[in-house]
Amino acid sequence: MLIKEYRLLMPLRVEEYFIAQLYMVAKASTEETGRKAGEGIEIVKNEPYEENDQGMPPGQYTEKIFHLKSRLPKFVRMFLPEEAMKIYEYSWNAYPRCKTVYRNPWLGDIFSLVVDSLHVQDKGTMDNALGLTEAELSKRKVEFLNIASDEVKAVKGEDPTKFHSEKTGRGPLAPDWYEHTEPVMCCYKVCKLQFKKWGLQTKVEQWGQYYGLRNTFMKYHRKLFCWIDEWYGLTVEDIRRMEDETQKLTREKLEKSKLMASSNDSESFEEEYE
Repeated sequence: MLIKEYRLLMPLRVEEYFIAQLYMVAKASTEETGRKAGEGIEIVKNEPYEENDQGMPPGQYTEKIFHLKSRLPKFVRMFLPEEAMKIYEYSWNAYPRCKTVYRNPWLGDIFSLVVDSLHVQDKGTMDNALGLTEAELSKRKVEFLNIASDEVKAVKGEDPTKFHSEKTGRGPLAPDWYEHTEPVMCCYKVCKLQFKKWGLQTKVEQWGQYYGLRNTFMKYHRKLFCWIDEWYGLTVEDIRRMEDETQKLTREKLEKSKLMASSNDSESFEEEYE
């Protein structure tokens, strides 16, 4: 098992991030679904919860299926049937604490990924924010992520070093923005990834942590910040309505993309929904 703790600094208040994250996930889910035939995000459940077996306080439970295909590396696709190229996500959002579990029924116990998150108004100074055991701490590697760094190439229109928010006056961000900018918060994310397959374990776990998690966190948190003028001022009720619309739209797009995949038509059909 490879354990990484990412500490992602954001120029937001903790209460702002709650709305921002929900908005980003809903919008990104719609954007990502249907870009390639048969691929996208299927939202199965989105409902309040109280009782759970994860030791989490009451909050919002979501269940999703990620239809991946081309997003997996070639060395993984080589030995997997199409049915195995789906990741099932189970998430308990008791903000500021969140827990997300990823499974793949075909792989069973071979694959497991658990992401524990805590959101705090600090600069990533907590040594053990998620309460890891001594054994886990001995395996943990800590990495700070900066959305204004050039380590991961920025997408046009989603570059925090060039973006300026009209509503909040925040941005553009300098590389060391967190040293002289307020507010600053930290998303602590402990990611425990395990792939028990001889000859592939190290390679898959390293690939998953770097590209599947680290780079993905960078990509979507850049979106989150650069979309600030879209979500700033929204209420939880606004977000829940948006989530309902997203669930319906992604289902429609995914069903049509599956039909396209079965007819060997791999062209994108996003323009029909714009």
